[in-house]
Amino acid sequence: MRHHVVDTFADERFAGNPAAVVPAPAFPGDAEMQDVARRIGLPTTAFVVPAGPGEYGIRWFTPHAEITLCGHATIASARYLFGAGDARRTTLRFVSPRGVLLTERAGDLVSIDLPAARLTPVAPPPGLLEALGVGALGTGALSCTTSDDDVLVELADAAAVAAVRPDFAALAAQPFRGHVVTAPGPTGVDFASRTFFPSLGVDEDQVCVSAHCGLAPFWARRLGRRALSALQLSGGGGRLAVEDRGDRVRVFGSAVVRGGVREPVAEELAG
Repeated sequence: MRHHVVDTFADERFAGNPAAVVPAPAFPGDAEMQDVARRIGLPTTAFVVPAGPGEYGIRWFTPHAEITLCGHATIASARYLFGAGDARRTTLRFVSPRGVLLTERAGDLVSIDLPAARLTPVAPPPGLLEALGVGALGTGALSCTTSDDDVLVELADAAAVAAVRPDFAALAAQPFRGHVVTAPGPTGVDFASRTFFPSLGVDEDQVCVSAHCGLAPFWARRLGRRALSALQLSGGGGRLAVEDRGDRVRVFGSAVVRGGVREPVAEELAG
């Protein structure tokens, strides 16, 4: 089964986050898609099938499990399709398990429109701060917020975010899909973050778009601005631009297909 690797949120300094895109005429069986994602071994593999003019069905798999939302692999899929069978289009729709996702060319970038996460301030669940390796509220951690199925821990500064060394086994036992640490960004950047998903087989995601569905409104409220710049401080790292639109979040990022498109997408989608 052919796949194409796309690096998202990469620039001359940051390596970004890779995703595999697998175009197909119809979704393979669940077990086959999971096996393909496991063999490819990238953080996320997106399977895309035609659903209508400018519209595709999409499903996402990590090497260990199917997930219900992955923004970076959707941006990767859009970039691949914009560069092949849908080269004349400026927008693409993806029908996903979490509803319709809209992507658009934005100059040299690709944007994706996603539902904003619902934010709820909470006391840190037992064991969470210890698993992250940060101090208690008021010392290491400044606040704790849940956003849908993730938990967001605010730290003092970007250096504290970069210094986090989690206990991944302990994090995987926590009742969350993902664990996000964030702080004000370094000079020229509004906020920084790192994201951990050990229960999905991805200890640290290099650049996580879906986490920014919570990060964007969190920092928009703190900073009093809707358009923000973001930096993910993972090993590869990546730059994003985000826009808080109330009940929606728009994320902008680069995406580069490694080695170009090997075959016309129309032929692949036709089998």
